[in-house]
Amino acid sequence: MFQILLLLGSLLLHEEASLAAPMVKGNCPPTCGGITIPFPFGIGSGCFLDEWYEIFCHESIDGDVPMLNKPNLRVLNISLPDSHGGKNGMISVSLPIIYAPNGTCRGNGSSTPVSLNGSHFIFSESRNVLAAVGCNIAVLLDYQKSAIIGCKSSCKDDKVVRKMTCSGSDGCFHNTITPDLQACTITFNHDKGSPKNQCEYAFLGESSKFTRSTIDFDKLKASGHFPAVLEWGIAKSSRAASEIYKHGDSYECSNFSFNSPYPKEMPFLQCSCRGGFTGNPYIKSACEDVDECKGPTDPCPGRRKCVNRQGSYDCVDGSKIIKSVLIGK
Repeated sequence: MFQILLLLGSLLLHEEASLAAPMVKGNCPPTCGGITIPFPFGIGSGCFLDEWYEIFCHESIDGDVPMLNKPNLRVLNISLPDSHGGKNGMISVSLPIIYAPNGTCRGNGSSTPVSLNGSHFIFSESRNVLAAVGCNIAVLLDYQKSAIIGCKSSCKDDKVVRKMTCSGSDGCFHNTITPDLQACTITFNHDKGSPKNQCEYAFLGESSKFTRSTIDFDKLKASGHFPAVLEWGIAKSSRAASEIYKHGDSYECSNFSFNSPYPKEMPFLQCSCRGGFTGNPYIKSACEDVDECKGPTDPCPGRRKCVNRQGSYDCVDGSKIIKSVLIGK
């Protein structure tokens, strides 16, 4: 009987620990506008790692809006790195589009690209493209004083159509960007046949938005923003890194990409809970064991029983469990 009670007690403690796996530090607000804000990001004093990770929860008539405070970008989603799932840490933001200096259109965008210099964020090479809108123009993205990426669009007439697939022949074109991009300048060049006083703009944007459907560029022009994805990490010298940087049983840290088939060194450190654990690896002891035996499907075939263990599970004969519990072996 003592062994049975001990087993039941340990199961209850394990379940409570799994439910308590924290995503934020202390009593910091866990969400803003329905978006989860995991540490090292945070809302309020003492809740974020440094000024680059501060989230300001802006109150508006449409509800609360999370803003990445230092670069003043609206946050659409934040995800932690996942080494087991092959994903880097990502933060989706609403990025301003860049208007040509002599163009005719002006909206809620900008004439200067956002700079992430000094941070441990980069524009995701795998998730973003450089796009340009306008008839018969070329756009160059300059990084560290060298032109590295360009794209060119063409039109059969002076009017850019409203719906475009951004193929290059419909007044819009897109191209890949360089790795580890944090800041850039965008230059607009014109062909001899370019219409005068036309609306011209460029932007870094999430590549998935260009697939399977056309974009309403009239709405884009008016809004002045387009979704983009940043990859993020922390400095090896940061306080958070000094607390957690090691290869433990429940988590791991690395300065190599998690989502590349070939190891690629990143300009920052990423940490992830190992397979079989869940939680926030940036908080000490916050990666908790996942009980695979309580999932929606039984991981053990036939009459075998699932027994959870740290980071994994075993499939054993049911009679062995009963014998072990009753005899205490």
